[in-house]
Formats: sequence, C-alpha cells, structure tokens
Amino acid sequence: MGILKIFDTTEIEKFATVLATDLARRFPPASESRTDSGAQNQLKVILQGLGVRAVRFRDQHKLGIYGKAKLANVFKWKLKESGYSEKFIEAATKDLAMRLAVKG
Repeated sequence: MGILKIFDTTEIEKFATVLATDLARRFPPASESRTDSGAQNQLKVILQGLGVRAVRFRDQHKLGIYGKAKLANVFKWKLKESGYSEKFIEAATKDLAMRLAVKG
C-alpha cells in the first residue's frame, strides 16, 4: 500500500486548484489588461505569496520531480479553465515552477 501512495496525486491536485482559484479571485483574468504599476505590483505580491505556500507544501509533502511537475501542470490547466491568456498562464506557471525547483 505504501508504494501506491506515491502515485496518488489527489492532494497535489487539490492544492494546485486552491492556488489557481486564489489567484483568479485576487487577480481575475480581466485584470490582465491593466498595465499600471499598481497592477503589476499587486500581481507580483500575489505570485510571491502563492510561491511561498507552494514551497511550504513541497517541503511538508516531500514532493519529488513528478509531484512538482504535477502541481505546476494542474495549476496551469486551472488557469486556462479560468480564462487567462496563454502569455499570462506561461508566466505565472513558470514563476511557480521556478519557486518549487529552488531548494533553500
């Protein structure tokens, strides 16, 4: 049973969905068109907060390469479902993945 737990990604998927939902709530797709410095700063702060939460989750659940990739991919798919542009999705997902990849 212990080995099968490695392949159970339900908790990772739920967490990634929570992150994407939080981003959509705090910076909806309609906000993408804002180019003012306030919007850019708001997005930066939101992404930093999501990254901190993701790193904490990674450390608590001892995510390996597969788990980190799963988290980033589910996050990406949920952003797509929320209606963000491809450019925004790629940037936000890359930011999250980079934070997950860096140790320490």
